[in-house]
Amino acid sequence: MSHSGIESLIDSATLLRSIDKMGIGLAITDPNLKDNPLVYVNQGFEMITGYTREEVLMRNSRFLQGEETDEAHLEVIRQAIKEGRTDTVTIKNYRKDGSTFWNQFIICPVINSEGEPTYFIGLQFDVTKEMEERDASEQRIKMLSYFDPLTGLLNNNGFREAMKKEFQAPEMSVRTAAVIRLNLNRFRYINESYGESTGNELLKEVARRLKNTLAEGTPVCRSFADDFIVLLSGIDDPLQVHETAIELNDVLRRPYILSDDEITLGFGMGISLYPDDGCESAVLLKHAELAMKEAKIEVLNGPHYFDYYLLDKLLERVNIEKKLPRALAEGEFELHYQPKIDAATRALTGLEALIRWNDPELGRISPASFIPIAEDTGFIVQLGEWVLWEACRTNKKWQDAGYPKLPISVNVSAVQFRHPHFVHMVKHVLEQTGLDPQYLELELTESLINNPMMIKEKLDSLKEKGISLSLDDFGTGYSSIYYLKTLPLQVLKIDRTFIQETPSSQRDSSLLRSIIELGKSLGMTVLAEGVETEEQFKFLQEIGCDQIQGFYYSRPLDEQAAEQLLRTATCREDLVLHESTCK
Repeated sequence: MSHSGIESLIDSATLLRSIDKMGIGLAITDPNLKDNPLVYVNQGFEMITGYTREEVLMRNSRFLQGEETDEAHLEVIRQAIKEGRTDTVTIKNYRKDGSTFWNQFIICPVINSEGEPTYFIGLQFDVTKEMEERDASEQRIKMLSYFDPLTGLLNNNGFREAMKKEFQAPEMSVRTAAVIRLNLNRFRYINESYGESTGNELLKEVARRLKNTLAEGTPVCRSFADDFIVLLSGIDDPLQVHETAIELNDVLRRPYILSDDEITLGFGMGISLYPDDGCESAVLLKHAELAMKEAKIEVLNGPHYFDYYLLDKLLERVNIEKKLPRALAEGEFELHYQPKIDAATRALTGLEALIRWNDPELGRISPASFIPIAEDTGFIVQLGEWVLWEACRTNKKWQDAGYPKLPISVNVSAVQFRHPHFVHMVKHVLEQTGLDPQYLELELTESLINNPMMIKEKLDSLKEKGISLSLDDFGTGYSSIYYLKTLPLQVLKIDRTFIQETPSSQRDSSLLRSIIELGKSLGMTVLAEGVETEEQFKFLQEIGCDQIQGFYYSRPLDEQAAEQLLRTATCREDLVLHESTCK
């Protein structure tokens, strides 16, 4: 068919006339002619490209391409022509006047009876407006990706960009900068007690105080949850860093109003200095974080500066973290047992199992060093199961040997307790060791009971099995009397910090009386731990404490010494019952 015949056929088509009016470009090429030239274009093509029909016919359409035309997009069209198939691509093309437009291009072959393409039909849609709107939207999204939606502060991405920009400034070579990292204390407790919306309001108020205190334009970041970072840069005198940190400390410690309650917010503040503590953003951020964590661990008020000994501590932590699984596999852990006695009669009432670690290289490692690491890594679940197993097995062995049947207490980490299989694991250990559940007491930390709805079902299940439940370290956390009343706890253990200054401290003594009265009013057995002197013991007797535990009676004993104590207790029982000495 001749070129004029094709045009006649196309012009007669109602559909194509409609396409002309719609402003859609239509072009037809003939692959059987040299260079696959255009043999037809419609009015839409002329309107979109600015070229007239006479200017483009019998030319290859590459005249629409330019330096901004993406080569990968062109390859899509080439491959479609080569393989004789339909494809779609959005490509940047050029109008006759040199301006660019985004062309959503659909190419489709017309196949003859032999299956070969006789023509290629191309549809053009000018989508420049849509593409520009998309680009603008992407820019807005990119901007939003730099800010925390709750507080309006920078997020991690935005803060790192700000640090990068600041450190590229020429004057940084002769000036000081500082990263100040802040982490709020007890924020989880605030969320659980007051609700998430109130917690969010608190975070916004912290952000407001930070922005109002710092110079305008100072990069401030909420990196996650309750963690904030400040970048001070372009500083001539390092003393400015300390003055700003002290000012932030004072401002953030002023009372906050939460649901009509006035609270004071604690936090850890760590600072790293440029260039003393590092010249790279990642290093300064890490060093400020280490200083902040040290401030929280040591309960330090005010700014805490990074020191390289913190890196030594970090390496020590990493070393312990690596050693823990091997230590368990190779039997380096053992249990010691601290007696509990009746305050009135001094009779032995039970034993608390305490883990000890003897490392072949480092010697004895304190539980205070390795338990937090085990909790952070989740290894506490595996380690806690071993402690429970070993304590129950040993207690059953002592009972089978004829020693007094006394409960063994095992400390339970919050991480361990929250594990979905915890209750099943306890039941399994009791079944396998043969220990009667009444001779097992689980000691829970006070931080666990701040969310009673989450744990009550587990506690009820444990109590139903006959296991005794104890609240450990009472007074160091933030438990509510309502929670104590609601949860099935039988024993209240008063933390040693309340015992140390009694009876010489009138305030501590009055507080101790109140705690004991509270526990008894709730029907709980009250035990005081950390009792070290005769004076403390007698005072606790006088004010009605049920049981005591501490160096006054006995330090923790290894298994052999604990067994000897039980043997002595057996002899005393025999003496009372049979009025005879133990042979």
